Amino acid sequence: MDTDEQHTRAGGGDRRRWFTVGYKRQVVEETLTGDTSVSVVARRHDLNSNQLFNWRRHYRNGLLEETANSGAALMPVHVADAQVAATAEPPGSPRPPSAGGEVEIHLSGGHRVVVRGDADHAALRVALEVLSG
Repeated sequence: MDTDEQHTRAGGGDRRRWFTVGYKRQVVEETLTGDTSVSVVARRHDLNSNQLFNWRRHYRNGLLEETANSGAALMPVHVADAQVAATAEPPGSPRPPSAGGEVEIHLSGGHRVVVRGDADHAALRVALEVLSG
């Protein structure tokens, strides 16, 4: 098994492995071609056959598709001081009047976004697109 395809959680005695979507698709497709049984393919890849049956069901339901966000990663964020951020704008740039309120947005993935005061519309749009997945 390729090390790029499998990841093991570090620490403790727990040996929980994480597999990429591409690897899951590859193993499932092995079970769909030829006369090899699911349990033989599972043993070949050191998997539990129930896990492989689960992956097959996900494959049939279109849940093992590569998505544009599959390469998404967390990036470090640095929050600037409010005064520094205010002076970073070019002089004379038009700003909408301050709403001064608070908006709370609940997304379907269980994420909650709270926006207080003025918000950069472009940054908020990007954040909502990423969290909505």
